[in-house]
Amino acid sequence: MKNPATKKPKAARQDDQVMGTNNSSIVSKRSVEKIYYPDEPHFFRYFVKKFQRRAPLINRGYYLRLHLIDCVVRDFLREPLAADKKTKVVVNLGCGSDVLPWQCLTRYSKDCDSVLFVDVDFPDLILRKRNVVLDTPELKDRFAPLETLDTPPVFLRSSRYVQVGCDLRDIGSLQAALESLVDIKATSFLFVAEVSITYMETDAADAVIQWASTLGDSTFCLLEQILPDGPRHPFAQTMIKHFERLNTPLKSIDKYPTQQSQSERFQQRGWSNVHCWTLWQAWADSRFLTAEDRRKLDDVEPFDEWEEFALFGSHYVLLQASTRNHTPSPEAKPAGCPSSCPPLRSLDVNLHHDESQGTQGPRRFGTAMVARDVLGQIHIANVLGTGTNVRLRSLDLYSPLGSNEDAGLLKCSGPASRLCHAMTDIGNSGFLLSGGRASPTAPLDGCWVFEKGVNDWRRTHDLPVPLYRHTTVRLGHSSLALVFGGKIGGSKVFDGYLLYHHQKGWIRCKVKGDVAPSPVFGAVAFCSKGAAGGSLLFRGVLAGGMAEEGVITDQILRWELEAGGFETPSISFKKLDVATGERNLINRFGASCIKLNEKYHVIIGGVKSTNLLPHDHDILILRDDGASTSLSIHSRVNFPVYRKGSIPRHLAVGSSIACTERGQVILVGGGATCFSMGTFWTKGAYTFLIDPERLSNLDTAPYSSEDALPTQISTEAASVQKEEDIIWASSGAVLISDADTGVLDSKSVTHQEAAQTSSEIPRVRLASKEDFEQVLRRRKPVIIEDASLGPCMTAWSDEYLVEAVGADREVSIHESPSQVMDFNSKNFRYVNKRFGEFVQEIASGQKLYLRALSNDEPTARAANLQDDFPQLAKDFVLPSELEAVRENLFSSVLRMSGPVNMWLHYDVMANVYCQIRGSKRFILFPPCDVTELSIPPGGSSSSIDAFAATPARTHPHEATLAAGDVLFLPPLWLHTATPASDSPGVAVNVFFRDMDAGYSAGRDVYGNRDLAAYEKARRDVDKILTSFKSLPGDAREFYLKRLAEELRQGSMSGA
Repeated sequence: MKNPATKKPKAARQDDQVMGTNNSSIVSKRSVEKIYYPDEPHFFRYFVKKFQRRAPLINRGYYLRLHLIDCVVRDFLREPLAADKKTKVVVNLGCGSDVLPWQCLTRYSKDCDSVLFVDVDFPDLILRKRNVVLDTPELKDRFAPLETLDTPPVFLRSSRYVQVGCDLRDIGSLQAALESLVDIKATSFLFVAEVSITYMETDAADAVIQWASTLGDSTFCLLEQILPDGPRHPFAQTMIKHFERLNTPLKSIDKYPTQQSQSERFQQRGWSNVHCWTLWQAWADSRFLTAEDRRKLDDVEPFDEWEEFALFGSHYVLLQASTRNHTPSPEAKPAGCPSSCPPLRSLDVNLHHDESQGTQGPRRFGTAMVARDVLGQIHIANVLGTGTNVRLRSLDLYSPLGSNEDAGLLKCSGPASRLCHAMTDIGNSGFLLSGGRASPTAPLDGCWVFEKGVNDWRRTHDLPVPLYRHTTVRLGHSSLALVFGGKIGGSKVFDGYLLYHHQKGWIRCKVKGDVAPSPVFGAVAFCSKGAAGGSLLFRGVLAGGMAEEGVITDQILRWELEAGGFETPSISFKKLDVATGERNLINRFGASCIKLNEKYHVIIGGVKSTNLLPHDHDILILRDDGASTSLSIHSRVNFPVYRKGSIPRHLAVGSSIACTERGQVILVGGGATCFSMGTFWTKGAYTFLIDPERLSNLDTAPYSSEDALPTQISTEAASVQKEEDIIWASSGAVLISDADTGVLDSKSVTHQEAAQTSSEIPRVRLASKEDFEQVLRRRKPVIIEDASLGPCMTAWSDEYLVEAVGADREVSIHESPSQVMDFNSKNFRYVNKRFGEFVQEIASGQKLYLRALSNDEPTARAANLQDDFPQLAKDFVLPSELEAVRENLFSSVLRMSGPVNMWLHYDVMANVYCQIRGSKRFILFPPCDVTELSIPPGGSSSSIDAFAATPARTHPHEATLAAGDVLFLPPLWLHTATPASDSPGVAVNVFFRDMDAGYSAGRDVYGNRDLAAYEKARRDVDKILTSFKSLPGDAREFYLKRLAEELRQGSMSGA
């Protein structure tokens, strides 16, 4: 071996570039350290000048890398020393700026008494690391006293920590250094190589592995990249190009591209026991992480990059090898040899590709639909989703090559930007778009129907719970749809099943039977048997999906839905028999599923558990008639053109899939962020044809397992499809403008009629405080039934109230000549009355209203029932389920009224209105209606009488409260109320904060002072208007309209 000091300039430059990879990795590890380990001392901080928060995908990937290495080292430290051993040595090969020794002393101090930590890297890098350690007391003191040496290879030494500056290609120097530190025969070694020796020439790296096995009792922990599906896989392409661009190519990856080859590499070099996992396998292995461990990570940082995380994990291997001669237990069987994919019949299909893209650039996590323009021409629309940096509020159009330009889809208004939503063809009713998300913690419940023929969006019933990554299937040939699971937000997974009916809205299905599926999101589902002869019985398959703990479930189930009279639909499940090898291919996350006919279904893309989904098995055809107790893979779709390399391989992650009536499948969009190495986009449109009749013919054609092996498939043997296929290509993009969101499609109403139709506020029963927290997250009003409000429900008669409060106590009353009070015109007056007199007058029908104020400081403090009416407060009890209200209490207000309406207004605080006596009718409007309700700037009240006429372009919601009902009013929902019975109404209105910050400082007696951001912005608006005063009128109007449009678009960016 040449001495590093005599390297040629080119070799020296490459070594410098390899050392440079340390700079990027420690910034990422520092990000993980700060975010994932807030309660531990931080050591990477001393090697990173400025903290940079990495993206969630990179944070979680580096967390997993660090955690797996930590587990291996921890287990080594805790193992008892053999009788003939005196010392344990942890050797970090290519350590860079890693802080493994300091972390071990912090976490496992009791296990480090007989341990020596040795950091090994290039001399230049070790010298820099030495300087940081010596200049940093927090590092230096942990291993004091430290001795510095100027003669390589040992540069820094103490009894428990050593730095060795040595080129790993110079094994002789490394061995000499170790021999100078310990008695090798009396030492147990652990060698750690985390993405380090792969930068060496393969022969040199193999020599290190071989040498380490000769030191007696040794363990080797290797973590580096592999190519499980070869170098042409899109992730692999991106990864290889990234390291080549840095001039730090991965030199071992071609010779050892798989778990199997990595295992054999060590077995052939003296390591008798080898265990091997991909990082994706290790993520799901309880030896490294429990289900609870994985769940807790979502509380650290919201995460929804699951497909990309699986791709990353599948391209890295963790290998643990030992020289000890013991027979591994069955449980410890190496995971390095994943079960081979079962032999499957291959269906060779022509694939066409046009790479042109829409003007909005690449797109993923949208959804596709098939639409016809006014000329009857078919177009594929890839709707919403995310682009290179932002969520897109547009759709890409794809049309057959050579067709006329679109003649009817260029103007479009509808849903706001979102991703991970569902799109379902519900026949003549159109395409149902449901849910989606802005961010992983901001799920959406809005639903829309794209009406065929008129090619326009119509708002329909909102989901009862915000969802994203839910799976939606059409039921047979009906206009009904069924939702399976989905993410509610954060780490919460929806455990229900929802039936969509265009008139009745969403109906929760009751689960029957003994088999209860694991709640999942991103599952595969389809309906195989629709209702026949007017029956309301449907059957299908549910498979895979991800559980709350972040692993893909092994469940393939037959579901059966009985819709009944749509009042209480029920769903039941049975386990399906599936061949072992096929289960792993069907249980996917994030796959697309299309129905060819009642018998054949195609699943495309996504990711699977245990290992990478090989490209040869990316697209499978399943055979299911809805009646069988088993499910099987009919065939895999193979594209011979990929073997020729004439078109780029697609990556069906976040792709949108459409299927025409003649069986043409069009794949558009998709791609993945390939960890920290770049982004791969599936560009343009991929088109292929699957003929169901040909599938039926193949059912009867004999084939051998040998003929079906991917490596032996030939175009001639599989009879390539000869039909002339339509080639689809991008034909432009369409921006989706803000819609006139006419409300619900309750009776197939027109848009004009819809604007006058009220939506009934749903009624719920709460079983726990978690149920109410879910209500809060939705930010939609509900009526809480059967709430236990305490003795007030029976005790608060007129006589009791007067005695408890005091007949002579003066209270401030609204007195109005009209039933319709108007805050803006002040058609009422404030008067002081004795409480006993007030109770008598509202009982006789006088138009009076009490909104109690603070007894001590009515103009300075918010009302509080406990302080203002202590004798009544003891009778009123907030239900335990409303603990969030009690913990964040702002005010509690006694309200009593005669026959008068409370004016239309909004409250900035969330509140619950608890009806004690009488009944009340409410009309509510969502915050998006604020511009249609004549609220003056800086005001919170409107003069509109919503009970007389519903304002145009609004979306009213209606509720009638009886005694014992509690109405949850989210912040900023405008509302007005009127008595619904002749008897006076008595209620307690409790206001509470539902945000951690953002409220205006200072006095807020009524809980409706606008948020601080709005108050500041109004001052900024004044400044903006002043700055434009000197401009000519047309220029002023021109630019102010542009600014207004920017604000309008900004308001929709998170909708």
